[in-house]
Amino acid sequence: MARTKFATPEALIVISTDGYFDVFPSGERVANARPAYRGTIDQLDRDVRAGNRLTVRPDSIALRVAVASWSSDHGAAAVRGDLGAGRDGKQVVPVA
Repeated sequence: MARTKFATPEALIVISTDGYFDVFPSGERVANARPAYRGTIDQLDRDVRAGNRLTVRPDSIALRVAVASWSSDHGAAAVRGDLGAGRDGKQVVPVA
């Protein structure tokens, strides 16, 4: 399992090749911290995933754009807890 960090203005998002991503408040250290939200890869842009698997390299521009777009739309709400806990909890944000 590889994890790639993406710092966005709204949140720190860590993508895992295991099919999920974690959302932390911006600037927070990730080591041993519990994410504010855990989403599944299928919530990201369809151009970077097939179901719950990444179809692009973790360092690709396409993934960076998809993460930035998701964060712009949902990052602040995820950090506030407005989206629930994600895949580990109640509410999940679908792809628009």
